[in-house]
Formats: sequence, C-alpha cells, structure tokens
Amino acid sequence: MTRATLTAVLAVMVMLAAGSPTAAQDGLAMMKVESGARPAGMGGAFTAVAGTPDAMPYNPAGTFGVEDFAVSLGHTSYWENVRFETGHAVFRLSPRVSLHGGVRFAAIDELEQRNYVPSEEPLSLFDAHDISFKGGLAVRINPRLRAGFAIGWMVEKIDAWRGSSFAMDYGLQYVPTDRLTVGAAVTNLGSDMTLTRNAGDSSRPIELPTTWRAGAAYEYERYRGALDMVYLDEEAHAHIGAEAQVHELFQVRAGYMSGYDVKNITAGASFSRRNLAVDYAFVPYTKNLGATHMFNLTFTM
Repeated sequence: MTRATLTAVLAVMVMLAAGSPTAAQDGLAMMKVESGARPAGMGGAFTAVAGTPDAMPYNPAGTFGVEDFAVSLGHTSYWENVRFETGHAVFRLSPRVSLHGGVRFAAIDELEQRNYVPSEEPLSLFDAHDISFKGGLAVRINPRLRAGFAIGWMVEKIDAWRGSSFAMDYGLQYVPTDRLTVGAAVTNLGSDMTLTRNAGDSSRPIELPTTWRAGAAYEYERYRGALDMVYLDEEAHAHIGAEAQVHELFQVRAGYMSGYDVKNITAGASFSRRNLAVDYAFVPYTKNLGATHMFNLTFTM
C-alpha cells in the first residue's frame, strides 16, 4: 500500500471515530446492547476482528474472511421479560467479495399500562419490539485493506405505536502487519424515525442508535487482544477484550467496558469441533440488576 493510500485510510478512520451527532440518541434502545456471545465475552471490542458472521453488527468489513458459508444464531434473556434473538449469515461470492445479511430482534413482554392515576392493577399489558434487517457486502480492496457496508430497515413497535427507518452501516479494516488489524465503522446511520398509531397520532422524531467505532486487534500465537473506542449517545467508551485458545477445541475470553451506568466486566468461552462452534458469554450488571447469559451457535459449510 502506498503512503498516500495509507494516509487516506487513517483519515477516514479518524473521521469515523470523531463523528459528532448533535443530540442524544434515544430510539431503538434495545439495539444498543452487545450482539453475539463471542463479541460480548470480549467486552464488545470487535471492530477489528474479522472472519465471522458475528462481526456484522460491529463492522461490516469484518465478515470478510469467512470460508464459503457461515451462519451464527444467538439467544439472550435479560431479567424476566426481555429477550434478544440474532441471526447472521455470510456467503463468499468470490475470493474478493462476501455477501452478508442479518436480523436482530429484541422484545419486552407484558409491560404494564397505567394512566395518570396510580393503581395496583394495570389497565392492560402490552409488548415492545425492536427489529433490524440488514444486508450488504464486504470487499477486499487489496491484500491489506477491506471495506464493507450494510443497508436495511430498523423497526420499533410499542403497543399500538409503530415506526421504521432506513439504516446503513459502513466499515473499514486495515492489516498493517500479519498480527495487527485496525478498523473503524459507523453503524445504524439513518434518518429520524416517527412512531404512529391507527388514530393518526405521531410521536416526535426519534434518532437511531448511531454508533461510531475505532479499534485494533493484535494476535500472538494462541492469544488475541482488542481495544475499541466507542461513541454512543454523546458519550465515549473504551472497550477492552481478550481471548485465548487454551485447547484445540476450547477458548476462553474476557472483557471490560468503561463509562456505562450498569455494565463493565464480561467473560465468555466457546467450544468448537469441526464446522460447529458454541459460544457463551456472561455479562453481570451492577445496581442489583442481575446477570445475563448469552448463547450462540455458529456453523460453517
């Protein structure tokens, strides 16, 4: 890679990392949680990790490197009535291009509805759903640089209120050495969403949970360390993660996320055999909110 090309890549990464949304982002709140047991076990430090379908929500360029076809299916339960389901797939179209697509579905069941007068019994129960559908490509520009994008829709439903918005993801990964990868991405970039209901009422404009990321990952023999800087809701966060191959079939990982109100440390493990891998992540929450157990099943063909 020429010096001019490298300078351009680094400039784009700085621009992505220093993006400056103008207002707090409060829409589709359930789409802000970590996606995938392996990334969550590494504290969400996944911007520079490649070769897995689970990279798609963090950096669409990271899906490059999957051999032939891979699918990752995930399930998470938060507390008593919150669940999160994910499905991501990557298909290699050619040695330079991969096709990826994914669905993320989050639901809160049996929310209690009340009016302005306090009461012991709710007037009714209702559900809230956040959904993301996206698809795109990851392209190897040259042996050390790859880029990716994803486009789709994000949908929110709260009782009788519904809304949707077009959303885009963009990302880059650059490999300066065989052991080091750096990356940058912006995800959930799109226009404001408005919730409406059958009566014709409309909510105020709601911003998408746009997230800006820049990070690096370093591999040494059986170990990988990763560091991400994440900008979300007008706040910067540091995400740190590591994983180790302790056995041919077994990996362990740990992570840390700074600057959040109720989450910080994470841990995880995976068992793999042939073309099948099972990932697990443990995410404890502070302020007596308990812990979350995340599971992912990934298979390749």
